Amino acid sequence: MKIYLTSGTYDYLWKKYENEFSKETLLLMQDTNSDRAILLHESQAPSFFKEPRSYDILFTHGILENKGFITMNHIPVSEDNKPIFEHSLMKYFTSNTKREMQAIRFLRPNKGDTYIILRLWEEKTSYIKWMQQPENAKAPIGKNGEKSWNSSQHSIFNGKPYFMQLTIPEED
Repeated sequence: MKIYLTSGTYDYLWKKYENEFSKETLLLMQDTNSDRAILLHESQAPSFFKEPRSYDILFTHGILENKGFITMNHIPVSEDNKPIFEHSLMKYFTSNTKREMQAIRFLRPNKGDTYIILRLWEEKTSYIKWMQQPENAKAPIGKNGEKSWNSSQHSIFNGKPYFMQLTIPEED
């Protein structure tokens, strides 16, 4: 199974989404701070996007539904440290079975160095409540930037990790 992503304005991606929605698993997500949007296509077949960013799914939990709130950690990892990073995150995901989010996808890039940890929440308040729980204080997901990684892990990065919050707008 793969995930394909493409970016653009919300209005432009809405047209692609409308044409393909009934055929595939798609999420149309809008950046909470701009009109920028991301269209996600989860499939075993090649994507219908012309030039997608493609990812292998390393860990999956839950079903991607077309409603809710999305958080995405983008983490650029150096080539030499990819196996260590993947092992560490897989250990975290498999050992932490209490999950309050609806879905998780841990994604390895087919090109480039930036992994993505995508989480689908019922709503933004669910994410905020999860962040406020003491047991999640040291979780390597769901936080902004480098502060979510301990100092021994900083050397694995190729660049600065970044964090996005997106909404899945209600359909008209």
